[in-house]
Amino acid sequence: MLAMAIAAIENEGDRALVEALYTDYYALMLRKAQSMVRERQAAEDVVETVMLRLIERIDLLRGCNRSSLRSYLVTCVRNEAIDRMRRAGRVQALDDAGETLSRIPDDAPRAELRLIREEQIQAVVRALEALGERERLALRMKYYDGMTDAAIARLFGMSRSGIRKLIDRARQQVGARLRKEEWL
Repeated sequence: MLAMAIAAIENEGDRALVEALYTDYYALMLRKAQSMVRERQAAEDVVETVMLRLIERIDLLRGCNRSSLRSYLVTCVRNEAIDRMRRAGRVQALDDAGETLSRIPDDAPRAELRLIREEQIQAVVRALEALGERERLALRMKYYDGMTDAAIARLFGMSRSGIRKLIDRARQQVGARLRKEEWL
């Protein structure tokens, strides 16, 4: 399926870029996926899914340097592997965390605090889900993956100040939603 998707890319330069990504980074992406999902076929599926998604984001990849691109690819593979493990029930979802925590013996005040914390987490998740994909991805790269503004800017094809503004606006939107739900 991936070969057909690559062949279907009309722009020759874009097709060459995707082929080069696949050739240059396949082994790295497969190792990362296999270290997480353990099974080779599942790891190959993760890499194929990531490559198919990258074709949709070719504009983002064009201006990236090799080190930024490598980090981005590994991050994409890691995120896809985690998503697959969640769907397969191998990673505990946030919704299941409350159930697990409730089985731990504890006194009432701590249990109440734990429930409040879980509600806070769910509110943050809802606020992040309300963002556009671009804003959500920028926040994830900045705060979850620990990427610098410069690295994110290269991936997005923007200036550092543009990325800082995008991240600030996204944070403001999350804050506004949390204030609206009275969490802030």
